[in-house]
Amino acid sequence: MRFIHLVSMKSLRPVLFAMLLAAPFTGCVNVDKETATTPTEYWKPSAHAQPAEPLSLPTPLPGSRGVQPDDGKLDLPTLVDIALSNNPQTRQAWYSAKAAAAQIGQVNSQYYPQITVGASVNRNKIRGTAFNGQSNGAGTTYSTVYGPSAEINYLLWNFGKNYAQTEAARQSLYAANYEYNQSIQDVILATELAYFNFNAGLGLVEANTATLADAQTSYKAADQKLQTGLGNKQDDLQALAQVKNAEFQLEQAQNQVETARSQLARAIGIPVTANLDIVKDQTAVELSQVDKGVSDLIAESMRQRPLLMAAYANVQAARYDLAAARADRWPVISTFANLQYGYASGGVTDGNPTNNYSVGLQVSWELFTGFNKTYAIIGAQEQERASRESLRSQELQVVSDVWNFYYSFKSSVHQVESTTAQVTAQQEAYNAIQLGYNTGLNSYVDLLTAQANLATARQQKVQADANLGTAISNLAHATGILPLETYTKK
Repeated sequence: MRFIHLVSMKSLRPVLFAMLLAAPFTGCVNVDKETATTPTEYWKPSAHAQPAEPLSLPTPLPGSRGVQPDDGKLDLPTLVDIALSNNPQTRQAWYSAKAAAAQIGQVNSQYYPQITVGASVNRNKIRGTAFNGQSNGAGTTYSTVYGPSAEINYLLWNFGKNYAQTEAARQSLYAANYEYNQSIQDVILATELAYFNFNAGLGLVEANTATLADAQTSYKAADQKLQTGLGNKQDDLQALAQVKNAEFQLEQAQNQVETARSQLARAIGIPVTANLDIVKDQTAVELSQVDKGVSDLIAESMRQRPLLMAAYANVQAARYDLAAARADRWPVISTFANLQYGYASGGVTDGNPTNNYSVGLQVSWELFTGFNKTYAIIGAQEQERASRESLRSQELQVVSDVWNFYYSFKSSVHQVESTTAQVTAQQEAYNAIQLGYNTGLNSYVDLLTAQANLATARQQKVQADANLGTAISNLAHATGILPLETYTKK
């Protein structure tokens, strides 16, 4: 085997000198040029800070549900299905859970032997001098030694540190999976709330359209009375003003529909378009799973709420982290083996290969690390305490949410019943007063009051229906146990 000589140190000197001169400049950053000049000016991004290609509208992910089902209508279960397929929140949590699972495998690698292979080339210079007039060994010799090497290290025992780290990683995985479940519930809740908001907007459009029709009818009646000499100009102008006010209210309601459409499209993870054909007038009518005692719902939510379970898993992970930090104070017992083969070129060992190996048992104990391990234990203790307080905070939040949304649900049920009866009563009163106005028994003020009361009752009925759906959605989210089948068509 012929050895290729290395570059001499003399030829490397200019290169090393240039590297030393360039090092201070390559590591310097001008903070004034890399940021905004003043704290009141807008930062101007460079070409490197911008995307290489312009960003485009997001499209449904491969394999996800399309925007429209087969019948062209989007009901609430279909919207939730599309949201779970397209919303990036659930996929982000899913990937995070997969990363946590990979972390377990990474920690478990400590149970396997660690094998390292390598190769080296060493250039040696040996200069001998005469001693007591003897010239033996005097002079300079050069040699090159090169060859492969292998090393195996296997950790036998570290007083439970590996076990504690593995269990901490496993508990972190449990927490990540619970957080993934929570993200699904969050997406379902966002879709439901956006749906009921959109549904309420459509309901307001219908209510305000009916109010506009009533106002136009009243205006025609007032104008006809004015033309026949039975009315007055003031009533006619007030009727016209009511028509214009109803038109204003209708425009507001139509704008609310488009705002709600945008929120719904975002919730299901698609770009907003005007072609979202939503099946409206869905509400909760099967209330047997909801209409339980608040204590029962709180007890069930304490066993099922994903965020609460994730907080508990985080407490367990923190406890194992503390155990690992404490175990790190003790010695580490391991075994090792290494093998090195070398071939010498030049010098007194020219052409003589070397074959060295060693095996052994090793005990190492870091007695003093600048109090690093002491502070690691303190930090782990405080983190474990913080995680326990976070769990307690989640427990209080669960109780508060279930209690709040349960009584919101109970109130919403009564609101729907009362507003339904109110609309019926106000409609009958308006019809009677309109007839009385046409026959001269009632004044225009009476008709105007009845018209305003009917419009208010219609709006309250729409809001009560939306509140009921929202209350059940929030209660389902708070407990983490109510199924989507609670929502059925009327």
